[in-house]
Amino acid sequence: MKKILIFSFTVLGFSSLVSQVVVTRELAMSFYGNEFFIGWILFCWLIGTAVGSALGSRATAEVRSLSRLLGLCHGLSALLFPLAIFLVRSGKMILATPPGSIPALSPSLIYSFAVLVPLCGVMGIQFTAAARVRASGDSRGDAAQMVGGAYLWECLGFVTGGIAFSFFLVFANEFRVAAILAILNFTAASLILNLAGEKRSHQLAMALLGLIFLIGLVVGSSAIQQKTSQFRFPNEKLLVTRNTIHGNVSVTRLGRQHDFYQNGLLLGADQADLASEYLVHFPMLAHSSPRRILILGTGFNGPLEEILKHAPAEVVSVELDPAIAKIAAGFLSEGPKKALIDPRVKFRSRDPLDFLRTEGGIFDVIISNFPDPVSVLVNRNYTERFFRLVRSHLAPDGIFATHITFAADFTTPVLARFGASVDATLRQVFPFVRILPEDTLFFIASANASLAWDAKVMAGRLLERKVRTDFVTADFIRYRLENDRVARVAAVFRNAAVKITNTDLRPRVCYFAFLRWLSQFDPHVSGGFSVLGGVPFSAILGLFLLVILFFGSWAKGFEKRTQRLALLSMGSAGFSLMASEILGIYLFQAAFGDLYYRLAWLITAFMAGLGAGTWLALKSGKISERPLLAALHLANAAFFLLLLPLCEGIFSGLFSLRAESQFIFLGVALLGGFWAGMVFPVANRLYLLKGQGKFLGSVYAADLGGSALGALLTAGFLIPIWGVLNTLVLLGAVNMLLVLLFLFRKDLGCKNL
Repeated sequence: MKKILIFSFTVLGFSSLVSQVVVTRELAMSFYGNEFFIGWILFCWLIGTAVGSALGSRATAEVRSLSRLLGLCHGLSALLFPLAIFLVRSGKMILATPPGSIPALSPSLIYSFAVLVPLCGVMGIQFTAAARVRASGDSRGDAAQMVGGAYLWECLGFVTGGIAFSFFLVFANEFRVAAILAILNFTAASLILNLAGEKRSHQLAMALLGLIFLIGLVVGSSAIQQKTSQFRFPNEKLLVTRNTIHGNVSVTRLGRQHDFYQNGLLLGADQADLASEYLVHFPMLAHSSPRRILILGTGFNGPLEEILKHAPAEVVSVELDPAIAKIAAGFLSEGPKKALIDPRVKFRSRDPLDFLRTEGGIFDVIISNFPDPVSVLVNRNYTERFFRLVRSHLAPDGIFATHITFAADFTTPVLARFGASVDATLRQVFPFVRILPEDTLFFIASANASLAWDAKVMAGRLLERKVRTDFVTADFIRYRLENDRVARVAAVFRNAAVKITNTDLRPRVCYFAFLRWLSQFDPHVSGGFSVLGGVPFSAILGLFLLVILFFGSWAKGFEKRTQRLALLSMGSAGFSLMASEILGIYLFQAAFGDLYYRLAWLITAFMAGLGAGTWLALKSGKISERPLLAALHLANAAFFLLLLPLCEGIFSGLFSLRAESQFIFLGVALLGGFWAGMVFPVANRLYLLKGQGKFLGSVYAADLGGSALGALLTAGFLIPIWGVLNTLVLLGAVNMLLVLLFLFRKDLGCKNL
């Protein structure tokens, strides 16, 4: 029985990590992949698992019934995971969201919650049922140790799943991944049902069901993959979809137009002449003789062709994923396709910020062509650090251009803050910034005041260089530079109530882009977020500490107080763990860029630390729980506070970032998981043995509940509104308060503690 249950816990951990990473990627592609939505996904995942754990702890205590329940959970996990993928990909059709567009907030949140909770709830029941089977027959003193051991084996499953996903499954067809998980879960289910003494007919029925399901998944995986991927693009014909090391690349057709998507975001169309001319010709004409050009971001579908019309000597195009241009080349018209093979064009498959940080070279014009900074990954291309790196690569008379989506005729307060923050950040670096506002707001910046911003001069250069254009004509240049919108929007930016510089440690532009998204569908919610953004951090810190103090101090009876403090300790540790995981994901992306194939690395590092901490704590059975928990929370507080100078040093340029620096982040993740892993067995002993707790899954549920709040509050509020450094201060203060509660509560000073 022990070996079968160890296999069950390991399969649960393996399935949990792989399915979590896959479903998170799928939801981010189908809906809105910013940090708030990712935080919501993790919140749903954890709260669903917590509810399942709480329900499982209240199930029947009869071992045979628990074994049946456990076997059923394994079978349901095998079925619900591919169903979740199917439902996620169907989301845009069900919610009537056009491909490439931003979905409404409330329906997206409700739908993702409904998709995730059944799968997560089953996994929560599964853990508690297996733990109760394992603990049955042991003395009461061994129950806490059994649950701690179960937690350890689940962590080892997490680590194994992370390694397998990072090196083998990251590029695989998602339904083949589902087949692998189904094999593991149906095997576990069959072993457990045999253990429970089920009738042979029941076991054969389970095996037959699993076999039919697996054959369907394996044989039809390619067809299922293509058909369900089509669901992401309603009203468009999906031509190509491919997983690469940096994400999913898809090509669709709408009429005669081909659209290109990366991870669900629209990169552009093959017929992007208007956008390409606007993007390229204004900065190129602002320079008297542009010879070396650098384009960061998308250039394959028109911008490169337009740049070459100015007869430069060299064009360097930096694009993170080389597969995009290769896949798109087969669907481009003749002009953009020729630009891709022009000998003057040099391609660099690098993260743009990393290219600027590590490569040499001076350029006359640098053009930044990224989507709006709706996520941390894109926000890093609009920060002060990014703009300073750009300036370091510009010639003395060089020109830099970037852009955001705008609405010059209807500039709402949220939109004004969004544009004003980009404008203020640029002006921290470049003394001369020109704005060209329309539906797209272009920024043209330079360090040289003598450059010609005159419409006549620029129109003259257009004729002199014999540049053939369809949209950017001499009259249009005059209109864009001299219309009344320019002065009006410039005045709006000058008078904006909030125009804080955008940095990696306080992503204000990303936050204002998020508010703009909210305002399109839920103006009242957006207004609430705006008001919250004005609340001082000291008030938020005080509120957190008061809630913890109240929960940790108020309870009737010694056992109740002990139980509550044990649950509070675990909940706070879970909150800290998930907050540090969100911080790790955020900081890793801000420092190194794309996390698509490395997400499992980071999660695995956290889980490896969690497993190591759990193992060590299981060996500490002779140490009194109260001082040990106080020491663990003190170590956790020190961990967060020591991260303050590390973060400031990394993003201020004090410490240089290299490829091997990634291991520093993985080490931090390992340590963050370690403290939370040590808390679980100790808090469990305090709850079950000293607090006379009755429900084996309660501490596990507290862990998941705290983790769920940590994911949502950190990703959705703390980092975007108050920044990374204040978030670290809050986490340090929360853990320090736990230290005080454990050390100085007089009513816990009994000998048995």
